[in-house]
Amino acid sequence: MAKDDIYDIVDLKMVAYGNTQESDGTFTCQHGPDECTTDAMELCLQYKLSGDINSISSGDTTKAAWPFILCMEEAEGDPTKGATCYSQTMTNTTIPWTTINDCATQDFNTVQSAGAKATAPTDHTYVPWVLIDGELLDQDDTLLKQICDAYTGPAPKSCKRLMGEDQKRCYK
Repeated sequence: MAKDDIYDIVDLKMVAYGNTQESDGTFTCQHGPDECTTDAMELCLQYKLSGDINSISSGDTTKAAWPFILCMEEAEGDPTKGATCYSQTMTNTTIPWTTINDCATQDFNTVQSAGAKATAPTDHTYVPWVLIDGELLDQDDTLLKQICDAYTGPAPKSCKRLMGEDQKRCYK
């Protein structure tokens, strides 16, 4: 997703939920409460960008939220970095950070429940759970190759480079 030409050809849906467990309305995240808080921030941004909680499951706001999500992931999910990541990455929105932060606390169960409904089946064994054309990608280190293989339009430069098609040769 760091390559603009790949970003342009991907229909991205990212749900911050991972291996969260829910029991009687209580959510427990695999890596502790900070992960739950950060997941809620990411889910709330997707929700608030459209004003529709269904944006979490449809993925229609994932691309718009991606810069914030990426910043939070690069900050190793530290929820104290939320305001900084938001101010650095979401400069094209009129939604104030307080709206996202308030949602993450006040609507925590609502967004976590929406995340649970939009994620992988309960029998998955790892995250991230990546699907390409509905098929599970077993090794996420082949993501670029799998995207390029699945794409049916004109190959973007990154795909050509991956396949060695953009290398110029000089023959004497």
